[in-house]
Amino acid sequence: MKTTLIGAALAACLLGSAAVLATSSPALAAETKPAAATEPKVSAPVGKLLEGASKLMAAKDYAGAMVLIKQAQALPDQTPFDTYKINNFLGIDAFNLNDHATADVAFEAMVESPAMPESERTPTLHNAALLASEAKHYDKAIKYAEAFLAAGGTPDPTLLAVLSEDYYRTNDFAKAEATAMKSVNATPAGTAPNRGALEITLASQLKQNRASDALKTLESIVTYYNEPDEWGQLIDVSLGTIGGKNIKSLDALQLYRLMLATKASGSPDDWNLIADTALQSGYPAEAQAALQAGLAAGKLSNSGKTATQLAEARTRVAKDRASLASFEAAAAKSASGELDVKLAETYYGYGRYADAVAAARRGLTKGGAKTDANEANLLIGMALAMQGNNADALTAFNNVKGASPAMMKAAHLWSVYAGRKYTPAAAAPATP
Repeated sequence: MKTTLIGAALAACLLGSAAVLATSSPALAAETKPAAATEPKVSAPVGKLLEGASKLMAAKDYAGAMVLIKQAQALPDQTPFDTYKINNFLGIDAFNLNDHATADVAFEAMVESPAMPESERTPTLHNAALLASEAKHYDKAIKYAEAFLAAGGTPDPTLLAVLSEDYYRTNDFAKAEATAMKSVNATPAGTAPNRGALEITLASQLKQNRASDALKTLESIVTYYNEPDEWGQLIDVSLGTIGGKNIKSLDALQLYRLMLATKASGSPDDWNLIADTALQSGYPAEAQAALQAGLAAGKLSNSGKTATQLAEARTRVAKDRASLASFEAAAAKSASGELDVKLAETYYGYGRYADAVAAARRGLTKGGAKTDANEANLLIGMALAMQGNNADALTAFNNVKGASPAMMKAAHLWSVYAGRKYTPAAAAPATP
């Protein structure tokens, strides 16, 4: 499972908080303006060094600032508030120096300090929770995040997503799922939910043996992030739930076509199976396209079974192209729509999506006992989706009714594809 919960989002949260803390620090206020009667003050020696550190941090000289902060740390006779404020500067400066371990220790000391001002409680707890989680101190991260929420902190999607992973890492899968869903629900309109929160939801549901819910969550992930790995997983699981190799070749092909549309990753066997299915169904152009996609992805090598399949597909494509004109003429003359739908399937295999839509619609208009309206509507939807006309594609998919379980599953997943809210995913950190 990939985790994308902290990464750049953590940096954005902490850097934003750091800027506020560095410029509105009571230590600096004591040097520049009268403090409120109840506001604590740092001692003069500490305040002088931290004022200098603040100026260097504003100039992004974090190494120079660290020298002064260390000098402040070494001063004797510190008050509890002196120590708290030194750790404040230490944590912010260390974070800017990419020394997150030191920042984690500093923020932990701030949170545990009895001198922490009430006005700084929520931002300090927020940052401490994020840093503790990044350091894999999950129990502490949970403690600080829960304290942040109890203190009235705004439950932003990033913190909730991080907290959900902390619960997951401590095997509290019910809380992990519930908190991840809070992160998803707190997402601003028009923005993709935190991907990590969706992944924690999925993993927690699987840990609780709720495969049906997990499958719906996986659909949500591909809806927002549209990545080939997740599409491959979703299609593979769906094939397994409807009988795998026992379903009709054409029904299976409808799902395999989605693999090609989404550039879903797969094993060498997957690509060979797609080619076999397309050849069995009478659509050699799609067999050739699948094999070429597998070769381009580095999943196949042009030898053995793949070379044999590719040679057969190319031979049959040549024959298919030569007979296409007569096929078109026969379909046009036929009183039944059956040939029109089969012609539409052929057009789809050649990437002639507009022609596929027109032929399938003509087949529906003609009708006939052997005309499969569900096949025609599914094909119309797929061809429209491939042209980017997702609204009309969804209408066509909704017209697939009472078909085989495999065809209904294909219509559903193609509807997920047409309804996706694609958000380019940021580069993910390595899987832990």
